[in-house]
Amino acid sequence: MATPRTRASKKLPARRPTTAKLAPSSARHSVVLRLTEDLDHAPPPVLEAILNTLRVGGNDLKNAILTRCLTLTSRVIERVPSRILAEAAAASSDQEAMLRLLEAPEMAVAAAEIAAIDAARARGVEARDQLIRAEGGSWSVEDTARYLGLTRQAVDKRRKANKLMGLALGRHGYLYPSWQFTMKGTLAGLEDVLLALRRHDSWAQVIFMLSPNDRLDGTSPLAALRDGRIEDVKLAASLFGEHGAA
Repeated sequence: MATPRTRASKKLPARRPTTAKLAPSSARHSVVLRLTEDLDHAPPPVLEAILNTLRVGGNDLKNAILTRCLTLTSRVIERVPSRILAEAAAASSDQEAMLRLLEAPEMAVAAAEIAAIDAARARGVEARDQLIRAEGGSWSVEDTARYLGLTRQAVDKRRKANKLMGLALGRHGYLYPSWQFTMKGTLAGLEDVLLALRRHDSWAQVIFMLSPNDRLDGTSPLAALRDGRIEDVKLAASLFGEHGAA
């Protein structure tokens, strides 16, 4: 059995970790190290804003929007002259500040980029309409209330409690996918699945329900629920949005 040496060993100077020796799986750690160094020089208001930004994340959709907003903000700071930055900083609200910055001539969008944005918006509208029309289409709140024998207020209450799936249409209210209903009310297991999906908005929930899922042998969660595979769908729903999950 080895015994500790009695002779004091020479103490070597501490070595700072370098990204060159980090394994590929440690890329996140490398970013955190660089971020920590930068944050040491950041003023308190910036630190507070970063902390608040990280707190509002929580799922893939929110993180994607945060990434877009932060990338746009850095581009604004690089392009917009100091005079306009000063005017924006003196604005009475965050919304007014961002509007002034985005309206700066330096942030003008090229015609080709506008065309690409319009095309992407059109594709988004078509994709949304496909989700609304899928599996028999969607019902208004009045039709949903009539079918379930409830009031409109009761339908709204059930949607807010994650017991019904309603697609938000802004000022036009909500549409309720008809495939979530059966002759006896709502699809068996739906409430448990919606509870597992509560971190996601209704559009993401519909995408999950209608898309083939590797954890369900390539079938959609909707088809699996119809087959009575409630526990399998609940597990897939709990993993939805995680890295590597379908």
